[in-house]
Amino acid sequence: MKYIVTFAGPPGSSKTPIANYLSEKFNLPIFNHDSIRTEVTEDLLKFDEEEFRKRSFIRLSSLFEQGDSFILDVSIDREWKNYQDKAQNSHYKIFTISLDLSRNYLIKLYKAKRYLESLKNIDKFILDHQKYLSEYSSMVNLSIKDNNFKKRLTLSEQTLTSWLKNNGS
Repeated sequence: MKYIVTFAGPPGSSKTPIANYLSEKFNLPIFNHDSIRTEVTEDLLKFDEEEFRKRSFIRLSSLFEQGDSFILDVSIDREWKNYQDKAQNSHYKIFTISLDLSRNYLIKLYKAKRYLESLKNIDKFILDHQKYLSEYSSMVNLSIKDNNFKKRLTLSEQTLTSWLKNNGS
């Protein structure tokens, strides 16, 4: 079975640590927008949105063509339909982890990680996530909340393991 692990949630809500943990546990490659964004900035000595989109499209298309399971370490909140269509057209099953953290918890995370720019956009990030959940909550396999955040790694591993057993992998 081909599958993709996806994440819904505001920037800075712990997608990358979970992705890295699951990558190690399940030996899955990671597709990460942040790495491509950094690469473009370093190559051009400035960020270029068009170049970023081009490289992202090429790399993601290559992963789908290879046909291996992988982790999509991006926030699917605003672009879910595009990812969902691409996955379904390539016959992938989708496992989604949603990071449903409160505004107060996100503020604490942002301050701890020194994401001061993200603090300025926190309400927009939360709204984007709420819009995603209002339309696609039935597709979420695991919801990480304030009360289980510290167990997010083991919960993700356990829930994905169970999902894989139930879906024939």
